Amino acid sequence: MSTLKAKQFHLIDDMDISAKTFAVIERVEEFSNKTTDIVRTWVRRSNDRRSLARMNEHMLKDIGLNPFEVNQEVGKYFWQK
Repeated sequence: MSTLKAKQFHLIDDMDISAKTFAVIERVEEFSNKTTDIVRTWVRRSNDRRSLARMNEHMLKDIGLNPFEVNQEVGKYFWQK
């Protein structure tokens, strides 16, 4: 009888560990996804600003921007909105 109780107790411990492990894996995955999204945003901003810097005055006028506004945007770091 005591052997059966010991096995049941061990099974419960295994389930608790599995649930905790799963929770940790979920948190790591969520962190990884958020980090990936942030890096993608930074790359997009950097590429957009590089493209904006290459535009001539006629192109800027077509999209409604002036050189001053472009200089402000292009001068930002990739992490700045």
